[in-house]
Amino acid sequence: MNALDPTVCRRARLARDPRFDGVFFLGVVTTGIYCRPVCPARPPREENVRYYRSAAEAAQAGFRPCLRCRPESAPWSPAWLGTDTTVRRALELIHAGFLNGHSLAELAERLGIGERYLRKLFDQKLGVSPNAVAQTQRLHFAQKLILETHLSMTEVAFAAGYSSLRRFNSATRANFGCAAGDLRRRKQPRGQGPGIHLKLSARPPYAAEDVLALFARHAVAGLERVEDGCWHRALRTERGAALASVSPGADGISLTLRMTDNRDLMPVIARLRRMFDLDAQPTEIEDCLSADPLLAPLIEQQPGVRSPVFASAFESCVRSILGQQVSTVAARGLCAAIVAAAGCRAEVDGESVQLFPTPAALLAVPDSVLKMPGSRRQTLRAVCELFAADPAPVDLLEDLGALRGVGPWTLDLVAMRGLGDPDRFPASDLGLVKAAASGGVEDRKLLLARSEHWQPWRSYAANLLWRSLGNG
Repeated sequence: MNALDPTVCRRARLARDPRFDGVFFLGVVTTGIYCRPVCPARPPREENVRYYRSAAEAAQAGFRPCLRCRPESAPWSPAWLGTDTTVRRALELIHAGFLNGHSLAELAERLGIGERYLRKLFDQKLGVSPNAVAQTQRLHFAQKLILETHLSMTEVAFAAGYSSLRRFNSATRANFGCAAGDLRRRKQPRGQGPGIHLKLSARPPYAAEDVLALFARHAVAGLERVEDGCWHRALRTERGAALASVSPGADGISLTLRMTDNRDLMPVIARLRRMFDLDAQPTEIEDCLSADPLLAPLIEQQPGVRSPVFASAFESCVRSILGQQVSTVAARGLCAAIVAAAGCRAEVDGESVQLFPTPAALLAVPDSVLKMPGSRRQTLRAVCELFAADPAPVDLLEDLGALRGVGPWTLDLVAMRGLGDPDRFPASDLGLVKAAASGGVEDRKLLLARSEHWQPWRSYAANLLWRSLGNG
């Protein structure tokens, strides 16, 4: 959000969307406290709320910090920019399963601090240790695998990140009061074919057909395909690859996975939830967007709008650059040629699968394959060099924006399709301009001005407009 609009802030706080945590703060006049938009307390009445750009501004206005959501530790706040940055990065790595295969000392080294200091930060900020966070995640994930799959208890133990079956059994008894096998006997998983079968839920309604159609429109031959209502794709993992088959439905996705190593299962599940945008708040989003007569009929035709993302930020950057000034079909064809030339493959259950190229592999692709203007080819290689030097740039959009050949449209697409930003709107996109014109908004400047009223869900508005044209 460029400006602090009370209407926009109200929509964001009612959704409790963590993507807006730290973007603004709210003071409650009836209690005299100020909170983060993700505060778990009961939402106050709008007439009792005041919005502020920073925690300091709220404090200066006479509000004291909430003891439940601790606004002084919100993302982008002064306190958070110090030690809390380290805690956030640590939590992201833990939730991606880092401590399942690495020690706490290795996690601390990855963060650039000492192990003792890392423990101290977690105790100060969260009141629990890093291992306690990882243990809770392992237990919940193991329970899901026990109840929904036919994996043996040994396979469940290692997939959930336990180092031994004994430790797994001990943790299960301590937390559930029974053996792992007893949990399964209480609810037997249905008969299934080969692979790991799971159900990942979404907040209803869920526009399954639209999500699947978007992946179908962008499917790269040899890398992914959509057929019979199912999306098939191989994803690179830390220890090899995962072959995923996803069938979206009204309440989420049904998933079948074949893995090189089941220890990579947890981060793959997290990635797929993000790709299929399962954690969005459709009711709050649609309440905001349906107020505009341009978008209301589109929501009515297919409720549950989502804003899917690609498999990685790097892949999104490559696809966005390839899509500059060409059609989606042409970009797909060029991407398919690059994927084939890069030759990144892996073995899954004895089957050779194609993977999206690594930055190094794409740099090795000859110019004869990169059939595009020389300036765009240079931009693509600069992006590959950026990711080769740092696979997870902290300031990705800033780094990209500094490259020649990367403009606002490309940055908006990367933010939407690579980082999952809910509030980006590439107003110069020809498809969006065409869709808006068919709804009576025929001027780009008017479209951009109108999009301000769609904050903080402009990415979802863009997906609605693209959908109206069969694009996205």
